[in-house]
Amino acid sequence: MAGRIQKDSCISAASSRSQSTESGESEWEETNCETDLTDLTDLVDDSDADPVNSDGRAAISSNWLFSDNIRPPEYYQALVDEPDKSGDAQQQYSEGSTVLLDGIEDHWFRFARYIQRDPQKILQSLSLNILESFFDWRLSQRIGKGGRRLRGTKIKNSLSTYWKVFRLVYERATDKKISGEITRGMHKVLRKLAQKHGLKSQGREKACMYIEDLTEVLRTNLTTTEKRYQHGRLRIQLQLYLQLAGFTANRPGAVLELRYRHIRVSVLRDQKGGPNKILLEFTFEFTKSFLGVKDINTFPIPERMYDQSFTFSPHAILLGLIFNDRAFAAPSLTSPEKLSALQIEPGYNQLPLPLKPEMDDIPIFRRVIKKSNGFDISPSKPMTYSVLRSSMVRLGQITGFKQVTRPYVLRYGAGKAFNENGILVLIAAKGSVSEALQNLMMDHANIRTFQKNYLHRRVTADTAAIVREVEPQESVMRSACNMSRWIDPNRPWKLTGEQAESVNDDSVVRSLVERKMRLRQRASRRLKGSPTPNLEYNTLKRRIANEKARLRAALLKEIQERYESEQPVRVIERQLAGVKVKREPKTDSYFSNDTLPEQRRLIETMILRPPQPTLKEEAVRRNDAINAVIAYCEIQEGDMYGSRKRSGGRPKDISVTKEYTLSQSKVLERAKEVVFQKRPTICFVCLGNKTLPLNVRVYSYSRPGDLSKHFKRKHLLNIQEGESLECRLCKIPLVHKMDFQRHAVQVHGTVS
Repeated sequence: MAGRIQKDSCISAASSRSQSTESGESEWEETNCETDLTDLTDLVDDSDADPVNSDGRAAISSNWLFSDNIRPPEYYQALVDEPDKSGDAQQQYSEGSTVLLDGIEDHWFRFARYIQRDPQKILQSLSLNILESFFDWRLSQRIGKGGRRLRGTKIKNSLSTYWKVFRLVYERATDKKISGEITRGMHKVLRKLAQKHGLKSQGREKACMYIEDLTEVLRTNLTTTEKRYQHGRLRIQLQLYLQLAGFTANRPGAVLELRYRHIRVSVLRDQKGGPNKILLEFTFEFTKSFLGVKDINTFPIPERMYDQSFTFSPHAILLGLIFNDRAFAAPSLTSPEKLSALQIEPGYNQLPLPLKPEMDDIPIFRRVIKKSNGFDISPSKPMTYSVLRSSMVRLGQITGFKQVTRPYVLRYGAGKAFNENGILVLIAAKGSVSEALQNLMMDHANIRTFQKNYLHRRVTADTAAIVREVEPQESVMRSACNMSRWIDPNRPWKLTGEQAESVNDDSVVRSLVERKMRLRQRASRRLKGSPTPNLEYNTLKRRIANEKARLRAALLKEIQERYESEQPVRVIERQLAGVKVKREPKTDSYFSNDTLPEQRRLIETMILRPPQPTLKEEAVRRNDAINAVIAYCEIQEGDMYGSRKRSGGRPKDISVTKEYTLSQSKVLERAKEVVFQKRPTICFVCLGNKTLPLNVRVYSYSRPGDLSKHFKRKHLLNIQEGESLECRLCKIPLVHKMDFQRHAVQVHGTVS
């Protein structure tokens, strides 16, 4: 058998050589009939025939042949005999896609229960009538799980997307695709349903965040006190996300999944003789994939010296996070000053700065967790997309953007910048992004994906100038198409206290509240004491809260629409009446009475300090910014609103925090005297937490009972399993929760 294989190979090779010779190409030296690695004649004796078992399989008598294999032949014979596993391909979907498929599958089962049919049977006998009924039912739903009100489908494209995902659900459940006849017929059904339910043909505007817009958001994130983060590191992490997403055009999930193993830090020599630069290299592994992981992309970002500010510097932010996490492998590399002292040895072009191997799987962007002493950063869990999205939306509102600043606006804007840079390559031989490189960076198969899904519908070219063959007004067109054009710092983005309370006068809310009170009174009479909330009572409470939230959202939308139509008229009339426009310096808005000392230091080093004349002074400027980031990663921001309400709905008493004429040490000493009284009003846990702002540490509650509520809600309920407890004022460890409570009441007079 082996000899026949070898002979056939030689004949085939000779035939190939003959054809090559006829075509004028000689490959005789490149082809050889002898095998280089392993010859079959060396493994099997040609004189021996393979014995055959009764079932037709060849019996392998030479056990030594498989001595180096991981598994015996019986393992693979069993795999051959197993049933078909073609349906296993469904497991290749990403986690996000699987959640989406499971959700639509759940809708299908709910629809089947609603019409009292077996879900599997109607899926097997799928028809246009069944599909039309299902999608009609889905579009008519108003209440979801848990009694929550659904937003509903409003855009025609959303219905088309829903149909595409349903096709995947069908394929996953039946291991076959929906027939072409049904697929073609569904186009007519979808148009009919869209018209029936009044779906809009035009979706929301895909706003692009250009560099001018990103500048405003980055400044707002560093300076605002209207957005309160639970922990200071969250503000720093969001700053880094905005920079990386804006520079690399990666999807939000890919950026949030960055681990320390995806980052490489090095000191790089400038080949043209300039100063050495810090080079950051980011490898985005967790990109969007279907049926397998795609090739990963690496983005090198060199340090830019003498920049106007560090607002766009991922080096200052990331190095601050690395130093805060103590992630450098070199034990002595613990500060930016030591980093500045490093030099590249002669004969080398770089000095790698390796990170600790044990930090490989630690996420860069991590979530906040609750502990007994407040908030802390999780050591291993990544930040969620919902936290990122809500933070970006709020930052956009505070900045004054009219458009919603979703995470994807950064991808749209960076993709648009890459595309325009590629056009410059074709027109003027400038720039450095070709069409192929753009597809690689954005992980697209071809440019059509960008044109269909990412390209802004607003034409950004000066078409009138192009047709007239005059110089285009590029700066004016840029201003006409970016998000910053619509900035209005006075645009309402939240309700005032009076406006929020006005929803209590709604007739539906009043009837629900009265019903809740009657239910509570009935339960109180029946139990002859404190009523125990039951399921109906809790459901009613949740419904009241949901109704109030819906009314507040509708009221805010109405106020915003009225503002958009009336505010320009007021401005015009005011200016025509002779009122001069106030020109306030931009820096005056960077600080407020609620700005924390650590935040002030961050603003001064990251934004306000100008470039320095010498290289040594510029390195000091960079190191100060990194140290400010390190310090900010250690604090809890706490309450940054002076009017924020506490337990019992009482306004915050800031009489103690206003005594800033006294030194901080004297304020703390006075507060320490209070926490050792019989019934204090200052929390001893918060007072001992040095990561909290001073006004939060020395906050005085109205009554000792309010302090007890705070102690139970903020500290006792957030004790994590295995957490080490201690009193930082008394500097004594506490074994468990009971010791914590006993110490609180016996030493600090806090009853729980």
